[in-house]
Amino acid sequence: MQYLVKEFGSVMTNCYILDNGFEQLVIDPGENSYEWVKQNSNNILAVLNTHGHYDHVYDNYKFQKDGVEIYIHKDDAFLVSNDPFGLLKNGSSPDVLANDEDKFKIGQFSVKFHHFPGHTPGCSMIEIGDFMFSGDFLFNSSIGRFDFPFSNSDDMKKSLLKVKNFKKEFILLPGHGEKSTLQTEISHIDYYLKAFGF
Repeated sequence: MQYLVKEFGSVMTNCYILDNGFEQLVIDPGENSYEWVKQNSNNILAVLNTHGHYDHVYDNYKFQKDGVEIYIHKDDAFLVSNDPFGLLKNGSSPDVLANDEDKFKIGQFSVKFHHFPGHTPGCSMIEIGDFMFSGDFLFNSSIGRFDFPFSNSDDMKKSLLKVKNFKKEFILLPGHGEKSTLQTEISHIDYYLKAFGF
């Protein structure tokens, strides 16, 4: 299984194409990512949103017009059509709403949503094989902001404590910036808890 990644939009949001050789999943299609995805895909099964902020769901509606289903955690479903920043030109309506720790079989892909609220109510990391798409929860050497509308610092603290219990290693593919590994970022959690006054 291989992936492609490219930054899109003014805040340089990573859009990913995950390819198993004959099927593709799209993760977080940002502004004007649709054309790039179509050029590099031939059998898109689904779009997965790590959370509902405009820069991660901007081109959802274009894929929906093609009949591609949109997956997102149920607690962020409202954000994909009600952007608190006023920057989403075309909202979308998710087709599949994930609950905490929900697993999905999409073609030959096994997908699991791990709920880590704080940045948004439904912020999630999405596990697929050896990859963990961390959205705006964990980055390379940082964590997501929790001072936006619908963010919650108490939830972020709980999520940081929760992720410390993960023992398995994954390649961490964040919503912004460079890749890392899950265990590398977990090793920084105590620092984040102290630095952000949790």
